[in-house]
Amino acid sequence: MKINDITLLSLLLISFLSFSQNGQKNFIDQPYIEVTGESETKITPNEIYLRIVLNEKDKKGRISIEKQENLMLAKLKALNINLDENLSVLDFDGFYKKKFLGDNELSKKKTYQLIVNDGKTLGEVFKSMDAIDISNLSIQKVNHSDIESLKNENKIKALKEAKAKASDYAIAIDQIIGKALYIQEAQNYNNYRYNSNSLDEVVMLGSSSKQNNEEITDLNIKPIILKSTILARFALN
Repeated sequence: MKINDITLLSLLLISFLSFSQNGQKNFIDQPYIEVTGESETKITPNEIYLRIVLNEKDKKGRISIEKQENLMLAKLKALNINLDENLSVLDFDGFYKKKFLGDNELSKKKTYQLIVNDGKTLGEVFKSMDAIDISNLSIQKVNHSDIESLKNENKIKALKEAKAKASDYAIAIDQIIGKALYIQEAQNYNNYRYNSNSLDEVVMLGSSSKQNNEEITDLNIKPIILKSTILARFALN
């Protein structure tokens, strides 16, 4: 017999003796019950990311980027939005082309990100921007400031659901469940990010929203849907 074979045999023997002495069983060698628990929670977003684009082109009646920006800032301040924390510049593009014949070309574009915390403020922003002819607005995504904590709470609900289900099944056959032998978290993709420029795909218009040519005053944001699935195995006694 080769040395490697002897070594392997020795390790197997030691493992067997250790198992016999401890009297422990692998969970597959004892009665157990396997169940899945699921939980779904809807939460209202409190972080709504809005993209605002200002354009300036060299044409008759054009309004400079600077003037548009001042008008926008004045309107947002009037809504008591904290601009230091909630408004930032994402991009700024400038283009100038001098022509030998004809008019020179000038084009500037500035992109901002604005964060608002509820549908009412969002509706007021749309109304205010429309009043100063700023119409290039789109919702980029929605989120919640405590999203990670809420996701963990939802997973715990799913685990409790799994335990309750296992207990009900065990009682049905005159048995009880013991300790948990195995817990696995299934991968779930939470639906709380929107990558659409369409307002209607991101929000549901409420009763006070734009209807019959009325101005938008409030927007009912679609809820964030958290989904969790937990696989659990419990000893069956």
